[in-house]
Amino acid sequence: MALVFDTVRRLEADQAGSDLTHGFAAEVADPAWLLGRQWQLGEHRGEDASSPVRVSYRARLTPVDPLGGQPHLDPRTTPAEAIVESEPGDWWTPGRRIAAGRSVAAAAGTAGTPLPADPTLLLAALPVPYDVLDGTGVDGRELWRRRSELGLPEAWFAGLRPPQPEPVDLWDPAELAYDADFTADGVTLALRRHDGGDLDWYAVDADRPLPDPPVPVDAATTVPRRVRYPGAPLPRWWQIEDAAVDVAGYPPDRSHLATLLLIDLIVNHSDDWFAFAVPGLAGHVVTLDEVVVHDSFGEDWPVTPPAGWSLFATDGLDSRSLVVWATAATPLVGPVLDEVVIGTDEDANLVWAVEQRLRGRGVLGDEEAPAEPPAHLDASGRPGFTYRPMTRVPRHWHPYVVEEVAGRRRYVQGRGVDLSGPTAVLLPEAESDLLVDPAAGGTHPTHQLEPAAVPADGVRVERRAVLARATDGRPVLWTQRRRQPLLTPPSLGLRFDALEPVPPEVVA
Repeated sequence: MALVFDTVRRLEADQAGSDLTHGFAAEVADPAWLLGRQWQLGEHRGEDASSPVRVSYRARLTPVDPLGGQPHLDPRTTPAEAIVESEPGDWWTPGRRIAAGRSVAAAAGTAGTPLPADPTLLLAALPVPYDVLDGTGVDGRELWRRRSELGLPEAWFAGLRPPQPEPVDLWDPAELAYDADFTADGVTLALRRHDGGDLDWYAVDADRPLPDPPVPVDAATTVPRRVRYPGAPLPRWWQIEDAAVDVAGYPPDRSHLATLLLIDLIVNHSDDWFAFAVPGLAGHVVTLDEVVVHDSFGEDWPVTPPAGWSLFATDGLDSRSLVVWATAATPLVGPVLDEVVIGTDEDANLVWAVEQRLRGRGVLGDEEAPAEPPAHLDASGRPGFTYRPMTRVPRHWHPYVVEEVAGRRRYVQGRGVDLSGPTAVLLPEAESDLLVDPAAGGTHPTHQLEPAAVPADGVRVERRAVLARATDGRPVLWTQRRRQPLLTPPSLGLRFDALEPVPPEVVA
């Protein structure tokens, strides 16, 4: 029996070696091949031979003026969302309404002139969970509104007086959106069709660029730093990459240009991007008038933005200008007070506005059940049918029909009718403030909608309280109205001239 042995050779690390110079040198066996590859990739052109070491820039800050000239609506201190979304009467929280009512009632009793026994002065329509106090006392907000009529001195309110003047309601009930006009150095910053929520640089449009300053601002100097982002390769050798980052996790998509640009940045110019910070203030328009880069070779490179393109730009302003708003950081958002869904019912040829929540309470399904028709049997003993002119419309469903208002095509709110009884009965009017136009004054049309404001899939409009802090630390409370898209519009299945089966009467 013959034995065969294979000779195995392997490389082993020299444990006795202590010189790491050769390893850190990263030597290559064929430098000519490396030079050839650099020539093929265009690295011998010297386009990125230097690195920026210092940046000099001139930046000016243009403050945004208080809205309407009211100091408490200053974008430099108050979150922009609170300025745009505030309603008249937001100051009157349930606690203030109750406290002011008790204070005035006590002062009137002490003066020997008690308040009149008027039920319209009592607390009413308080949101959940304060609704249990409805009718338990006088309403301080109603007393303040009618103080001249009732002859109430302002001193009786004991400091519970709202700021004057009250904020103007910027909500457009026909568009279901906010409109406002801010100004900065004579330039108008128009906010149009804002759905509510976060307000940023892209929300406004300017009518023209900011004028140049009469005297250039002083130049500032800073040190640029490399742009870092998740997935960026490290620029130096012998730096350990993050194994949790996968560049392949950003698949290129032809429909997403930004994704394609990101892939190109990672692959080709990953370590050639630098950034520097520009000090800014909330409620200002930041404008970079001049940027000069000083490189490692001692040369100066003036930097100008590309013509006709900018990643962050406000329409109408110069591409060097950017609007910086004071936004509400991590605000406290309350539960939904009012919720309304609006959509087109193609089968009924109507637009329905359905109230789902009122003052924090769900209202769907709380309508009274229709009266059952009397039982009827025909001669054969089979169950009969009853005639209904129209299927019943639920209480909180409000129809809108197409009408011409002031030469414009609008959806105009109507009144539902109950035809289940011997006489027609009008259904209650809309209760939510989202379906009422204060400018109508209670006359027809009480509310109208712009057709473009109601998309094909419908829209949801919510109203809730929001609490945040201003830049000076004081609390800011306002009521936010916000519209959001629906997946499908509300549909009632409305039918006319319907015959409904009636079960036979059960005889005991």
